[in-house]
Amino acid sequence: MVELKGSNGPAISCIVFMVDSLARDNDAKVTIETLHKDDCRIFEHMKENDITNDTIGEHKPTSDDALQHLYSCDCDTGIETVFTNPGGESLLVTFLLSEVKERHPWLNDEEKAREMLDAAKESGDESPLMQTLKVAFTKRVGTRTDLSLDWAAIERAHDMADLDPTDKRFN
Repeated sequence: MVELKGSNGPAISCIVFMVDSLARDNDAKVTIETLHKDDCRIFEHMKENDITNDTIGEHKPTSDDALQHLYSCDCDTGIETVFTNPGGESLLVTFLLSEVKERHPWLNDEEKAREMLDAAKESGDESPLMQTLKVAFTKRVGTRTDLSLDWAAIERAHDMADLDPTDKRFN
């Protein structure tokens, strides 16, 4: 995988793995969309390599082929996730990459993020990555996409856990 120095690829990939795992844990389907700034290098990379959202969608979401374009991201991307349970209820969770990095500073270290990503690929849902980043989402933080909003869940968004998966107690 080609990677640029100063890339957000490892951090965004960690988030994609975590969101995918969380959806599986809850028997839900998830749609993840990254919203990049106009001057983000990702657009140039995609154009140069003839990559479209359709070609990305042909791959398993957590595959190297699907994640590769994210390694050219150099902006504070917005991330939107929509979880849909078998009953049709949906939960929209939106955040900025910088917000996740602020709560989980190890994501700022590309090497540590890459190590966590490799461990997640090897260990799956039991990896330290999955166990630490999921805490924020398991509190049903987000905005329901039906008309009745769960304001208590939205307010809990500000009370997300600050866990460090590089801490030896998780290894």
